Parts: sequence; structure tokens; C-alpha cells
Amino acid sequence: MNVSVHFITSLILSLFLYPYLGLYALWILVGGWLIDFDHYLWTLFRLKTLSLKKSYHYHFDRHKDKHYERDLLHLFHTGEFWLFMILSSITSYYFNQKFLFYMFTITFLGMILHLSLDFTLLFRKKHTDARAISIIAWIKRRN
Repeated sequence: MNVSVHFITSLILSLFLYPYLGLYALWILVGGWLIDFDHYLWTLFRLKTLSLKKSYHYHFDRHKDKHYERDLLHLFHTGEFWLFMILSSITSYYFNQKFLFYMFTITFLGMILHLSLDFTLLFRKKHTDARAISIIAWIKRRN
């Protein structure tokens, strides 16, 4: 998915929720747009490059190839990270940590938007095997 699509949809959702959440609504941008930082981490280790441009083109152009690389590990897109975010939200609510509760919960809301867009594209292109959805399963497949 194009980075600008994630930014624009996250910004629209943030603006929509701003009257209800105030500045906390900006956390949607973290979950909906900055979550893709893990794509950069993948290319940092896989391609051994610091170039954001090369990372962007690697991820954006790879779906055009019939023999694209499969099973990429994007840490922030995995079920384990989702579980971490959910548990962090619950824990911060339980301990009455208002700032952390809003941070984790609203960031997670942005993640839901982001991954909904990602998986819609992956299903449309029939590339559901492009990304690992579990860190544990990814490690098992590597052994």
C-alpha cells in the first residue's frame, strides 16, 4: 500500500476523532502511518541499506513481480505485536494511567485501519503469503 494512502486515511480519521479525543487523536497517525517503520527495518537487515528510498521501492515494487519475495517479517504487523498493544491498553486502564491508555488504545485503532487497508490489498492481489502474520510461526518456518 502506498505510504501516502496510509497517511491520508490516518489523518482523516484523526481529524474526525479530534473533537472527541483532542490531541490524543494524533496517536492514530502512529498506528496508521508510522507502523510501516518495520518495513524499513526489514530492508535494513535484508538489503543492508539505510536508504529510505530503496526501502520504499523494494516494498512497493515487489508485488509487481510474479515471483515476489514471500513471508516478510514486519514486526509491527504481527499478531504478537497486536497482543502486546491490547495487553498494554488493558494494563494501563487497570492501573489508571490515562495517558498510556489513550496512547496504546488510539495507536491500536490506527493499526486496525492500517492493517485493514494492507490486507485488503493483499487479498485483492492474491498475495496473502507476502507477509508473516506471526513472529513465532515465522521463526518456526526458518528452523
